[in-house]
Formats: sequence, C-alpha cells, structure tokens
Amino acid sequence: VIKAATSRVRIKICYITMALTLLGCLVMIISGKQAARRDDTLLRMNTEKKAMWRAEAETELEAAAMKAQ
Repeated sequence: VIKAATSRVRIKICYITMALTLLGCLVMIISGKQAARRDDTLLRMNTEKKAMWRAEAETELEAAAMKAQ
C-alpha cells in the first residue's frame, strides 16, 4: 500500500513538473517574441555595450595623454 502511494505521488510530481516546464517554455516564447518586436536583441545590446567600452577606453587614453603632457 505504501509503495503504491509513493508511486502515485511520484507520478503526480512528474505531471506537475511537466506542466510547469511547458508553462515556462510558453512564457519564454512570448517574452522572446515581444523582445523581437521591440528590436531588443542580444546582438544589438552587445554592440552598444562594446561601443560604450570603446568610447570609455578612448577617453581614458586621451586623459592619460593630457596628463602626460
């Protein structure tokens, strides 16, 4: 009886896990489509970040050159 009860609980937990996984997948699909509509892509974010880093490095080099003179 205990073995049957534990297997039933295990099956219910498995079903709950599957449902939550499918729900998470649907949420990620919806949020990804919304981000694509906003043009909020990783490529654009990375290029903006790298451009910002280059600008900061350039200003630091200019500041160092001014300080050395």
